[in-house]
Amino acid sequence: MTEDSQSLKEKLESSKKYFQNADFKGADLAGAELKGALLGGADLRGANMKKIFLGDAELAKANLAEANLEEANLNSADLNKANLKGANMRALYARSADLRGANLSNADLTKSNLRQCSLFKAWMKNSDLSGANLQNVKGAQSQLQDSKFCGAKMEGADLSGARMEGANFEGAGLQVANLSRGVLKNSNLKGADLKGANLRYAIGLTKEQIESALIDKNTLLPQYLKVEWKSETEFECHVSKEKRIY
Repeated sequence: MTEDSQSLKEKLESSKKYFQNADFKGADLAGAELKGALLGGADLRGANMKKIFLGDAELAKANLAEANLEEANLNSADLNKANLKGANMRALYARSADLRGANLSNADLTKSNLRQCSLFKAWMKNSDLSGANLQNVKGAQSQLQDSKFCGAKMEGADLSGARMEGANFEGAGLQVANLSRGVLKNSNLKGADLKGANLRYAIGLTKEQIESALIDKNTLLPQYLKVEWKSETEFECHVSKEKRIY
């Protein structure tokens, strides 16, 4: 770390942490301790924020496009409508953060922890969330097209009404998740655990997708998909005459 970046970190950490609309574009803030900092509307584009601590911080409408947030701590932070497009968020810890309306498209979120986050109407197109923890997230009406969720933990996630065309859920744990009214056209559900999940009004869902996934008798499917159970674990899926793939 350079002397300038060290002095900037020390200045910020010793301040009252009031940084609304501040310009930190490209700044080196790696490892800074900024719990509860007020950074609403701040410009943090391209900033190095690796391992930064921003628990309970206020970052609503902040611009963090292409910032490095690898291993950062944003626990319970307010990121409402923040721009995180293209950001590196590998191994990010952001449990219970408010990401409603945030833009996380083209971002690297592999092995991140977003458990219990609010993701209502968030944009997460073409992002990588492989191995991430998304248990019990509130992601209704979010945009998840072409994103990767391979092996992600998504038990109890609310993705009702979400756009998930082309998303890859291979091996993801979606037990008791709510996917009702979600768009799943061309999504990869191979090995995805959908036991107890609600897909009742899912759009674009095919029998081939269901046959590639893991379901049980508590999985709710669209009315046009009928399951005939051969054993406790083996089944055949048929398309009824009332087939309706919107």
